[in-house]
Amino acid sequence: MPVSKRSPRRRKDQRQAPPPSAPARHPRSPWAKRLGWPLVAIGGILFLMGQIGARTGIVFLSFDQHHIFEQFGGALIAIYGLIRATS
Repeated sequence: MPVSKRSPRRRKDQRQAPPPSAPARHPRSPWAKRLGWPLVAIGGILFLMGQIGARTGIVFLSFDQHHIFEQFGGALIAIYGLIRATS
């Protein structure tokens, strides 16, 4: 009596699944670090523009008379870029 071949389905079922405790990690985009450092620079420049404007009275952005968006927005952009660039 000839021996039957095993079906491919059976081989897939016999593979072991990864342990449930292993976190599913997606590969990072190659643009993550390339985009991070320019964001740090842009955020730092925006923050410094806000600081200079608040001390001297110069208005760099016409919609931001009190330099709130320049300072806080620049700081947030710089921190976000630093997180992207270093992780």
